[in-house]
Amino acid sequence: MTNIDVLVAVRDEEDSIPVFLERIAALPLPADVALKVVFIEDSSTDGTRPLLRRLAATDPSVGYYSLARGFGQGIALTFGMSRSRADAMIMMDVDGSHPPEAIPELVDGFLDGAQAVQCVRRTLANRRLHRRLGASSFQALARLVVGVDFREQNIFFRLISADVARRILEQPRYWRYLRFPLPRQPEGALRFVPVDTLERAHGDSKYGFLRLVNLALDGMLSVLSTKRFMVLGLLAMLFGALLVVLGFAPIAVLLALLALWPLRRFLVLRRRDTLERIEVAECANVPETAGNP
Repeated sequence: MTNIDVLVAVRDEEDSIPVFLERIAALPLPADVALKVVFIEDSSTDGTRPLLRRLAATDPSVGYYSLARGFGQGIALTFGMSRSRADAMIMMDVDGSHPPEAIPELVDGFLDGAQAVQCVRRTLANRRLHRRLGASSFQALARLVVGVDFREQNIFFRLISADVARRILEQPRYWRYLRFPLPRQPEGALRFVPVDTLERAHGDSKYGFLRLVNLALDGMLSVLSTKRFMVLGLLAMLFGALLVVLGFAPIAVLLALLALWPLRRFLVLRRRDTLERIEVAECANVPETAGNP
């Protein structure tokens, strides 16, 4: 029997969860594949937690962790990954933006030997213009500043093997943004699945402007090497010194203060004790101790 966990971080998703589970239950999967949905509930203020409690009590294929305090979507999913004992894990959203109907193709790829099956967004309906412009600007800036093209991971809907999960868990910088080097060896280790998506089918987005900016910054810093970060920092200091020489000292001071923001985020992304600081308020139908990864 092949065990696969569907890991979903949720916050205030009381209305989305039942629809999501109905779509999961309707999926045509091989008889020798056991699919389990594991919710990582993160600081909900609606009826999400009581709902998960009721679902887990009646369905052993639904499990959940409720975190004592919020750490954000990326860390919540990474925490679920660290607890999983499955052969493979699927990361996705519960709000309808990631179509569960793609899961059988992800599972088939894994059964055929792929270590990672990455969905790639082909179309995106309902996205507002400012979100489209923001996403395009971020991708262009990422290519310019850190030399990484995020378009092949333009969505974090993917399946990874337990071995790939172990490698991710060894690199804290990938935990918040959940984009990481995809396995390309041996041949066939990586597959891509095009999907048509919606901006959001259920509920309201939890991402305001400032949170989106922080997420974009985390995305770039997560793939930025320490060496490249130091080079960029040196260039910034030289630019600041030039401003002082030219008589623009106040601007130089302001830029120096602003530079503390990415520096702090860079250090936070590399904290190895983040998962250790997570406390579980309650859980059901899931391992209570760390799994194989």
